Amino acid sequence: MKKCVPREYKIHRHCFTNSYPVIEPFLTEFPNLYVGFTALITYFKATEAREAVRQIPLNRIVLETDAPYFLPRQVRKDVCRFSHPGMGIHTLQELSFLKGEDMATVLATVRHNTTQVYGV
Repeated sequence: MKKCVPREYKIHRHCFTNSYPVIEPFLTEFPNLYVGFTALITYFKATEAREAVRQIPLNRIVLETDAPYFLPRQVRKDVCRFSHPGMGIHTLQELSFLKGEDMATVLATVRHNTTQVYGV
């Protein structure tokens, strides 16, 4: 990417599921890169993604649903078979827990981050 993408471009690394060492060089090289996390982080077995959440600064994270995929752990499939934007609260709650921050702070920060990357 360093050869093709200007350093200051706004980048959303969609649906990150990997480990921190994978994303760290991108965070260092691209100051306007934001990492998106889905409800995958609500699953305890998603250890790499959950640890990445803990290590990535909150001001570089955005939330995603990736609907209709990644049904949150808290939602049983007999209640709803597909993810939708209304389920983002589960991801927010887990992100808050993993970051050790209250939900209002995390929500305000990720909203600001979304505005930074998308201008909305």
